Amino acid sequence: MIGGAAWAWRMYLGDYKRNPLVRKRMADFASDHGLPEERFYNLLCLAFGADPVEFADAEDYLPTTRAPNCEFEYRTLVNAFHKEISPHIDQEMARRVLDTNWLPAPKLKPVRQK
Repeated sequence: MIGGAAWAWRMYLGDYKRNPLVRKRMADFASDHGLPEERFYNLLCLAFGADPVEFADAEDYLPTTRAPNCEFEYRTLVNAFHKEISPHIDQEMARRVLDTNWLPAPKLKPVRQK
């Protein structure tokens, strides 16, 4: 998912190194929803902060000033989740959902469509 999102947003942004100026209308900054570029970097930073070895490639996309803070950003997210959301989760139900095999192996082989 991270790789796919990185590729998609990179295509959306274009080649930033050749064209570092990304023009936006003022109205784009007035939305209550983050800009696509911002969501791209937040996603990469959280992945990199969670596991810098597994998501080492994300560092290639992150500005050098952002990457060192990604672990702190990830830990902040985890702490906020545990403080604000986790107490309201039905743990028994969550365990049943996580333990469910949502895609069991098919009993029959698929029939090739003509």
